[in-house]
Order: sequence, then C-alpha cells, then structure tokens
Amino acid sequence: MKNGLLKLSLIVSLVLSASCLWAQNSFKVEAPNVVGEGERFLVKFVANGEVSNFTPPSFAGADVIAGPTTSTSWSSTIINGKRSSSYTKTYTYVLEASDQETVTVSSASAEIEGTSYTTKSLTIEIVKGSSNQQSSSQTQTQQAQPSAASSQAQTQSRSQDYDDDPGITYGKADLFLRLSLNKTKVFKGEPVTAVLKIYTRSNIVGFEDIKFPVFNGFWSQETEAPQNLNFVREKVGNQIYNSAVIRRYMLMPQKSGTLTIDPAEMVCQVEVTSRPRGRSILDDFFDMVDKDYVKKRLSTGKLTVHVSEIPSGAPSSFGGGVGKLNMTARLTKDSLNANEAASLIVELSGSGNLNLIENPVVSFPPDFERYDAKSTNNFSNSIDGYSGKKTIEYPFIPRGEGVYQIPPIHYSYFNLGQRQYRTLSTDTITVKVGKGTSQNTGGMYIPQTQKTVSNLGEDIRYIKTGLPKLNGENFLVFNWIYYVIAAILAGLFFLVTKLMKDRIALRKDVVRSRNRKANKVARQRLKQAQTFLSQNKVQEFYEELHKAILGYTADKLSIQRSDLQRDIIQETLLSKKVPQEDVRDLIALLDDCEMVRYSPEGAAGAMDAQYRKAAELISGFENKL
Repeated sequence: MKNGLLKLSLIVSLVLSASCLWAQNSFKVEAPNVVGEGERFLVKFVANGEVSNFTPPSFAGADVIAGPTTSTSWSSTIINGKRSSSYTKTYTYVLEASDQETVTVSSASAEIEGTSYTTKSLTIEIVKGSSNQQSSSQTQTQQAQPSAASSQAQTQSRSQDYDDDPGITYGKADLFLRLSLNKTKVFKGEPVTAVLKIYTRSNIVGFEDIKFPVFNGFWSQETEAPQNLNFVREKVGNQIYNSAVIRRYMLMPQKSGTLTIDPAEMVCQVEVTSRPRGRSILDDFFDMVDKDYVKKRLSTGKLTVHVSEIPSGAPSSFGGGVGKLNMTARLTKDSLNANEAASLIVELSGSGNLNLIENPVVSFPPDFERYDAKSTNNFSNSIDGYSGKKTIEYPFIPRGEGVYQIPPIHYSYFNLGQRQYRTLSTDTITVKVGKGTSQNTGGMYIPQTQKTVSNLGEDIRYIKTGLPKLNGENFLVFNWIYYVIAAILAGLFFLVTKLMKDRIALRKDVVRSRNRKANKVARQRLKQAQTFLSQNKVQEFYEELHKAILGYTADKLSIQRSDLQRDIIQETLLSKKVPQEDVRDLIALLDDCEMVRYSPEGAAGAMDAQYRKAAELISGFENKL
C-alpha cells in the first residue's frame, strides 16, 4: 500500500513538473535597435526548453562573421518548498553591418519539446557615418509564439517617436537631457504624454541634484518611474546613443492658452579615461589606465504647449470627457419585488481623460429610492491618455409594485478625431416590480429609510435615582500619598532650578566654554582633513589641517584670533609646562601647512605623516593642558 502511494505521488510530481516546464517554453530573438555602418553586433535566438530542431534565419544587409555558436544554461530554484527548473539554449550570430539602409533578420524556427515555435522577422536600422563604436549590448527582444498562432501580429520593442525639442542641437554632444512631448498643440483636457530621457555616449557613474520638470496648469501623474535606468540604443540625428527613460508622465491641461513647462535639471558624474605616455595597450585589459571623473550639469530647457479651449455650445449632458468614448447600461436584475435592492450599471469605455470625467445623470422613477453612486476604474496608460473603462453603479430600491421605465441616459463628450461634440444614448430601461413583503401597520405602508437604526442602548444610559453619597474620606488631601508626591515635586523643582543656573553660568563663561569645546571642534576639522586626504586633494587638506591646529590652539589657550601669532603661541605653551619638543613640532607643522598652501608642489607624499602628527599633538596637548 505504501509503495503504491509512493509511486502515485512520484507520477503526479513528474506530471506537474513537466507541465510547469512546458508552460515556460518560449523562443525569442534579441538584437539591437540600431547599429552603425561597419559595426559588429550580436543577434541571439534564445529557446527556453529542449530544442530538437533549429532552422536558422537569413540575414540581408549584414555579413555573418561567426555563428551560430550555441550555449546552454540550467537553473533550479526552490521557493516556499516548490521546486522550479529552467533550461535555456542560445544560438548566437556575430554580424557586421554593411553600407545598406537596414539589416533584415528573417524568422527562425525551433521545435521545443514537440511544439514548433517561430519568430517574426525584424529590421535593424543602419546609421551611416556614425562614430559610435560602443558595444551593441542593448537589444530589442521579440517573443515568438507557437506556429499555430503565428497569424497573430507582433510588435518589435521600439522606442516611441516624438517631436524634436526646440533649442536642442545634437551634433557633437555626447551627453544631454531631453523632455519629449508627443504633441504640443492640444485642446483643454486632451491627454499629452511627456517623457524625460537621458542620452549618452559616455560612461555615466552617478547622478545628483535632480530637479524634475514642473507642469503648471496641467493635471499630471507619473506613469513610469524606474528605480534602475535601463539603457537602450537609439538613433538621434546621425549618431547612436544609449538612452534611458528617467520619468514618464501623463499630462492633461486644465486651462487654455500657452502653458510653459519649467525645465528639468540634473548633474551627471561622467568617467573620463586617459592613457599616459609610456603605457601599454594591455593596461586596458588589466584596468591600469588613469581614470578621472567630471561633473556635467544638464538641462532640458523650457517647453511650451498651446492649449485651445474646446468649442462653445456644449450639450447639457456634457461630462468633461475629451477623447473617444462608448457607453452601455444594464440592470443587475430587471425583475424584482418591492423593497428589494438592485443596481443600474453604466460603463463608459474608450480612451482619453477617463479619470477626470463626471458621472452620467440618471433619472429614476419617483417611487424608486436612490442611493449614492459608486464608481470603479479599470485604466491603463496609452499614447492617447487612459484606455479602459469607468464603471458606475447606481443602487436603488423600488417601493411600489408595477412596471417602471428608466428614461434613456444621455452623455456627451468632445471627440478629438472629429473635432466636435458627440452624444451617447442608451435605450429606455424597463423594470418589473412585483408585490413585496408586507410592511404595513393598520393598512398603512411604512417606507424604509436610508439610515441604519442606531443602538440607543449604547448611547443613552439609565439615569440613576436617589441622592448622591459624598464621603470625605475619599478626598486626596486627606491621604498621606498626596503629601509625599508634593514633597518629591518640590525637591525636583529646586534641583532642576539649580542645574539650570549652573548651566547658564557655564555658558556665560566664554573662556571656559571655548576650552571645553576645543578638542571637539579640532576633531571635526581633522575628520574633514582626512576626507581630503583620501581624495588626494592637497590644497584643501593642508588648509583644513591648518585651521584645525590654529583653532584648537586658540580655544585651548584662550588666545584671541587677532593675537594668534607664533611667538605668543610658543610662549603660552612653554608657560604651561608643555615640553619644548612638542612646541617645536607644532610650530614646524604650522610652517609646513602655510608653505604648502602657497606652493603645493611635492607635498602630497607627506600628507599622511603630517595628518598623524597633528592628531598626535592635539591628543598630547589635551592630556597636558
């Protein structure tokens, strides 16, 4: 019996594992969006699952340098006790772009575990005269479907084209920021898509001081805010850049006229690599080239959007919709009894400013008790605004028996394609209401109310009768605990008062306060000097070290800044029994700092030793003074 159960569980596990692996099977092609003339790039066909037959593609507009080379990978993971595995096989081609306009990659097919998969052909643009020779690691990916579904259209992963921004010159720029709008002449309420992207042909190390654009006069919402930038290759002018989306916005102008979008700004830290004379080209392989970092401030410049007022003469049923809409209406049930609840469901679907439109006005029969409408949204972002539907539920309760009719619902919107108002209408809706449950008292009908009945027993308590009893023994003043607490509070008051007086006197003693904080201030300056030391900033290091030593000496010895001279410092230290050797080292260190501040050549090698000497002297003086 146990062996039978073990075999059965093993068979079930194998079937589930096989079905899981089959569900993960796919076949896709990966290639860059654009390549430069004469540039070498990779085209990969990736199969998830065991491949029994691979039919290679053909390439037009590019020479095959190598391939196909195959590679396989196997991974297995266990999450919450569930084991999942994946097997991937990749066919890689190395191509070199010719002098044609495009590279055409035909479809490839593969049989994966008994099912045939085929990719669609794709086209790669060739940029002539491009000086960009960066690696084409950024690719476009196309998912293949089984051959049985090959008739379904597929789209390649391409970046959205937008109007060129005014005032931006591409040419030789290796790094720039761009805010793109899909349209700059719109009607009030018409959706606009704004995309903030960065374009680079350099190695960006980091960002700082990011200032996002300000959309005054628009309703705006972020629709994409990636945590990590995903760079893809993109053609700009006659050059190839690596571009990444920083933010994507949905905008809807709320007033007419010329609206200005304030610029976005950011500071980029860019890596600059140089190879000094005498170095070998092999230094690049061993990462021995000199690297430096520079900061560049980028700005998009201001953009303007011309917003026109929608035409006058809007119908009375206009609900603020701009775009293209459809409307349907239905009842949750068209036959019900009196005093039984039902709902009228109205759906507005299409594209446009669905999030800002008003609910349609519905006229219910007088015998219907109507409740507040409830709306739910099911939107997705698109180039035309929000696409999807808005569902409005109108709950109601008929209070009498009979056949009732809900008049047609009219709803008007401004159609962007036709540039005119369009009115949507529903048919007359019939509701059959039967005899409800008896709620009569003496032949009189008592209607229900919209408010729920409150529990008065929880709100109003019974009033206690009789005279109140007063007992003086329960007063606090007749309890010894009262006097103990009062004595403790009085003692705390006098103690806090004395401590505050001592603290105020200590703060008034400026000399004592400076002496007490001297070491703390000096340590802070030494910490800043150590930061400059790690960054190899000679001038800043010695300036901060000089301030640390002079500031500590002035505060510790109570010397005015105007009297802070070498002979006074030396005399004061000697008078306080400081060893003459320590005094000599301090004066010498001050001389070195001042000399390097005006002539920094050759001083970088002694920075570490002088930093340690300064810290040692300050620690010694703290124990001796």
